[in-house]
Amino acid sequence: MYRESPNSQEKKITKQLVVKFNKMLNSGVYIYFDSIDIEKIIDYYIEKKNEKKIQYAFNLYEKIYPFSQQLKIKKAQYLLFFDKVLDAYEILKDIPSSNNEEYLFTLGSVYSRLNKNKESIRIFEKLLNLNIDSLEILSILANEYHKIDNYSKSADLLEKLIITKKCNEINWYSYIINCEISKDLNRSLSFTKNYLYSEPYDYLAWFFLGILYQRMDNHSNAIDSFDFSICIKEDHIPSYINKAESLSEIGYYQKAIDIYKETFRLEDPKAITYFEIGELYNKMDNLNEAKVYYYKCVKKDEYFAEAWYTLALILDLQDLTLEASYHINKAIDINSSNIDYLFTYAKINEKIGCINEAEIAYNKILEIDKLDTETWIDYSNLLYNSNYIIKAIKVLKKGVKLNPKNPELLYRLSAYLLKSGNENQALSYFEKALSIDYDLHVEFFRNFPDFKEEKNLLNLLSKHKK
Repeated sequence: MYRESPNSQEKKITKQLVVKFNKMLNSGVYIYFDSIDIEKIIDYYIEKKNEKKIQYAFNLYEKIYPFSQQLKIKKAQYLLFFDKVLDAYEILKDIPSSNNEEYLFTLGSVYSRLNKNKESIRIFEKLLNLNIDSLEILSILANEYHKIDNYSKSADLLEKLIITKKCNEINWYSYIINCEISKDLNRSLSFTKNYLYSEPYDYLAWFFLGILYQRMDNHSNAIDSFDFSICIKEDHIPSYINKAESLSEIGYYQKAIDIYKETFRLEDPKAITYFEIGELYNKMDNLNEAKVYYYKCVKKDEYFAEAWYTLALILDLQDLTLEASYHINKAIDINSSNIDYLFTYAKINEKIGCINEAEIAYNKILEIDKLDTETWIDYSNLLYNSNYIIKAIKVLKKGVKLNPKNPELLYRLSAYLLKSGNENQALSYFEKALSIDYDLHVEFFRNFPDFKEEKNLLNLLSKHKK
């Protein structure tokens, strides 16, 4: 809402007014309140989200000042706060247009919430003319222009905001995003460099210069920029984190780990930091050390599914399949619709002989993505290897029906049909596969070498040879 944050003295006065107001409600004895005082009481209860007391305050307001335009504006603000946007709009429509700043701000906010962004812009532009130095209005306007895809204008306004040196990280991020979407990162790079020429000790500007270089895949310059930010503000954690990310991108994994660990003296390590260190050890093929940090991660945050999943992958790779099963189950418990988790769950359960569990996982994946070729193949392979060849054929036929132009499924189905003695159907599917991707027959014979001398298959190969 368009008002300045109250200072401690104002808070004290408001508290006294609230006590007086409640005393009136409890005693039933009418007490006179100035309109400004009632507005303070309303604002207090809006902040507390106490709709009952807000309504009592409005009833008092209407009783004392029934024709007040300010009352209507305040009522609209209240409705807007509680997401009753259309009701707020109906009230504001009945107020004669004026240059009242609270009225304009509330009307502009309502238009914005109704996605009438051009109307919102018109109102806030008018308000900006009345408050040329308002940082809040500049920020709102930048956001409204972004919503209508006018990224250049949004960037113009954010540059004005940044130059005031009173902007925040959100404004910087918004500025970079606008330039990135409009494919004009060079503009933001030039602006940020010029800004730093006049404000060389602005650690946030150095940080976002580093972000820009990262977006441009210039990680060497990004690292230098983050170093400047750290020199100016030693405890700026995001600069360390992003420096570590850039070091990782150019292959300096151990240096990246060292930078992540530097943050431990500045703050209690977060789960994500432990995870990223684990990822770096993983990239260095130091799996045991990677496990140490993944375990630190899940100890810090037991719902960090990706760490449980990665631990399952490592344990499976180390032939610790039962342990891997426990860890992938933890990941699935947290996120049961992640395809990677489900696929790994199926594979691990297949290894330990839990065929039904593997089947359930494959079916869940195919519910999410019916075009996942690898899952159709692996699911049918699970059934085939478990001597459920008819069921495997049934699964592949369903896959082919949903993906009729998929040669991998057609080749695999033809192989299983041949294995089951259904040669005519097998040849039909094999020919369809050849017509879609002839060269893929090489992989077919690699997977099923017994068919290399199959006369009817060779005849079809000759027929379709290019």
